[in-house]
Amino acid sequence: MKKLALAFFVLQIGFGFAQTTWYEINTGTTKKLNTINFPTNLVGYIGGNDSLLLKSIDGGETWNELTYSGVTFYPGDEHILNLKFVTENIGYMTTGPYGGAYKTLDGGTTWTQLSTISLCFNEGLFFLDEQNGFIGGSACFEGEKIDKMTAGVIATTNINSSTNTADNRIVDIDFLDTDFGLAASYSGYILRTTDGGNNWDTIPAGLASGVSLTSVALINDTLAYAGYDTPDGSGFGILVTEDAGLTWSMDINWATFYYPDYLCLHEAGSGTIYSGAFSTGSNTGLIFELESLTTFNFTAVDQPINDMSSYADTVVFGVGDNGYLVVNQPLANLGLNGDEIDFNLSVYPNPVSESIHVMSDSHQAEYAFMIFDVSGAIVLQGVTSDRKINVESLPAGIFLIQLMDGLDSGKARFVKF
Repeated sequence: MKKLALAFFVLQIGFGFAQTTWYEINTGTTKKLNTINFPTNLVGYIGGNDSLLLKSIDGGETWNELTYSGVTFYPGDEHILNLKFVTENIGYMTTGPYGGAYKTLDGGTTWTQLSTISLCFNEGLFFLDEQNGFIGGSACFEGEKIDKMTAGVIATTNINSSTNTADNRIVDIDFLDTDFGLAASYSGYILRTTDGGNNWDTIPAGLASGVSLTSVALINDTLAYAGYDTPDGSGFGILVTEDAGLTWSMDINWATFYYPDYLCLHEAGSGTIYSGAFSTGSNTGLIFELESLTTFNFTAVDQPINDMSSYADTVVFGVGDNGYLVVNQPLANLGLNGDEIDFNLSVYPNPVSESIHVMSDSHQAEYAFMIFDVSGAIVLQGVTSDRKINVESLPAGIFLIQLMDGLDSGKARFVKF
């Protein structure tokens, strides 16, 4: 099930190198995966083509397709383009591109369409919390548009010079704080705000005609990166700004002879910056890494990497075409908080109604335990000396147990009915 990706490295003055192995995870689908988001260490979501929505409740080890309601898909636009969850249950979704923007309060089971003001095409999302955020796209017969949600109320924002082409929609939005933000447009323009997204300046990224922006990531108050997609596979270095988005140029430290298209950007909690990419000439996917702005490497993988997400600072995922999902470390060896697992653990009976018995290859006299629900919340904890734990008080559902014998731990999943 796990497939190792072969690592390649590019020689650049002043940069070090560190090998990364990416492990493939079975998603049970061959549909294109467009977006991935982990609001907690346990709960993650993947959106794809043909209305596909996947959910994981065990930190990405296993994924199940969700049956959901409330979303209207139009013929030819039956795709989930973007997902942003602010908690394990509350999230936002864009569909289409000629679709809509939706909100869920119950972990993706039911969705309610948002009443966007100016948008006809939807894609870019950024949310600070449930009540405050941004939805980007374009108007039906105009160019870039961004709607802002403030305290749950949606209003349109002012863009000083949109491109007046409906295809030129906003595809990605990022904010450094409540004031300073950047947005990327298919038109090849960067939109910049310093007043909390009420007003946006339109800034050329210096790309050739026909080259579309795909993503943007703000790193600090001066540094940001932007990805792009060329029609002829001639990418040579990611776009970078060092003056807070006012001017942009190619960062040749990222340049390789793969000449890739940079499809997405993600900054993990550790500070490492990732970009998912695709080389048209070599017909291979790529994952770029820039660690602490000093150590650079890239890895060839089997599919284009369309989006990336992470949890616990260092557990990083990428999704791609044909149901492709990879992670940068073996998840079976990780605990519920992203820490390394030290011993094997299983439980019986499973499913259970009253009490579970735990079995492990650790032989301590006493164990501490924690049981987590699908949101990652601790619902039961204590100490056991006979390896028997009463779970009768838990509601029906799926749970994870972590057993600890001092410094070591194991984990297992069980179903309560």
